[in-house]
Amino acid sequence: MTTLHRYFARLFILRFLLVLIGVSLAVVAFEMTEAFSGDEWTSETVFRYTLLRLPSLMAQLLPIATLIAALLTVAELLRQRELVATWGSGLSQFRLLTGLLPVLLSLGLLQFLLNDQVVPHTTDALRDWGVGEFRSGGLLSGDREFIWLRSGNDIVRIAAQNLQEEQLEQVTLFRRSEDGTLLDRLDAAVAVKREDGWLLRDVVRHDTDPYRTTEVPELAWKGHVEVAQLRLVERPPRELALVDLWDLLQSDGYGQRPRELYATWVNARLAQFFGAPLVLCLAFALGQGWRRTGEVTRLTLSGLAFGFAFFILDGMSVALGEVGFLPPLLAAWSPPILLACLVAHLLLKPEATAPITLSRRS
Repeated sequence: MTTLHRYFARLFILRFLLVLIGVSLAVVAFEMTEAFSGDEWTSETVFRYTLLRLPSLMAQLLPIATLIAALLTVAELLRQRELVATWGSGLSQFRLLTGLLPVLLSLGLLQFLLNDQVVPHTTDALRDWGVGEFRSGGLLSGDREFIWLRSGNDIVRIAAQNLQEEQLEQVTLFRRSEDGTLLDRLDAAVAVKREDGWLLRDVVRHDTDPYRTTEVPELAWKGHVEVAQLRLVERPPRELALVDLWDLLQSDGYGQRPRELYATWVNARLAQFFGAPLVLCLAFALGQGWRRTGEVTRLTLSGLAFGFAFFILDGMSVALGEVGFLPPLLAAWSPPILLACLVAHLLLKPEATAPITLSRRS
């Protein structure tokens, strides 16, 4: 980075940190008034809640903070004619943005790490604590004593109590054909995990055609049930790491949630890397339109309009992908691609790239 690029980056980073941390702390303070009762207000609980809640809030607010900080930076540079002087010296917008590439990559990496590494751990701690909106909701379907799952074509019912990684109790298995026809029902007292599936013990087998009942000491079942993953099904996808989203996608959500939900979020987690960098590029691209007049009011309003339109479109698109109305790839990637096309259009406009010339009247 040149001295000029470091100067622009410093102006942006200072405003970005001020907006991001300031707004996040304000939201945390507001949430604590609803999360804690009178006798829970201690310095320890306030510090712990703030420490655990800040990452998830910062992950949600990071693109908005980027937009506001970028518009403030560009507006200040236009007001002081520093950006105009930069363009007048022959530095194009492309060279300006490529010089800010470390900042752009840092924003994308920060967004990804917060969403994928920090937020899952902090929300786990908040749910274990059971405070505020993170109290356990019990989203797994069942009848309190049992949990119903799907593994491939088979339907499985297991006891909800004493779930262990290597052993399941009171297992009922409904094995089905490819077209959904019930083949048989297996009632096993215990299921022990093996490398290629599960070993059912003390099995009572109910065949359907013809109907008969037989007792089998042991029976192998090549199904897939990961007890650790069952607890992840209860959590919103935005709180899961990419590897967990991928595992739930491969297991079709165990029949608890649609496959499209996890397919959309696998793509959305990757697409989120580009959101904040594109918003920063948008602010500088919009600045070209008012480089002659230095007018910052219309710049700010148009930047906020385009930015929040992108945030709304992104949220709506992901929501439509979750329920299967849009293909996961289209739902996750279309908003950042559209924003990238808008930025490219603003950068390539002929009137934006034309040099500033001064004419002398005779």
